[in-house]
Amino acid sequence: MEALDEKKIIAELAREGFSDIRVVPLPPHEDLPAHRHDLHTVHVILEGGLIVTDGKAMWIFHPGERVEFSAGTVHKARGMTEAGRMVVGIRK
Repeated sequence: MEALDEKKIIAELAREGFSDIRVVPLPPHEDLPAHRHDLHTVHVILEGGLIVTDGKAMWIFHPGERVEFSAGTVHKARGMTEAGRMVVGIRK
């Protein structure tokens, strides 16, 4: 699989109006408790995988895929591998 160009992803998110864009680790085989973000967020998977649940459904995201949460959306997340990274940004 070809490596994703994180600089290109960051630039695209900036063009879409996202700010505070950064690369963060995925939680390795760890459940993040139910939480919500105060602002609209985007997450683009660079490496590894992410399982997201909202109490009604479950989704699995792989490298190159993105997930967005509207402000206030309650969800849980879990990393699928020992190591992984994603690009995260917010939109005010």
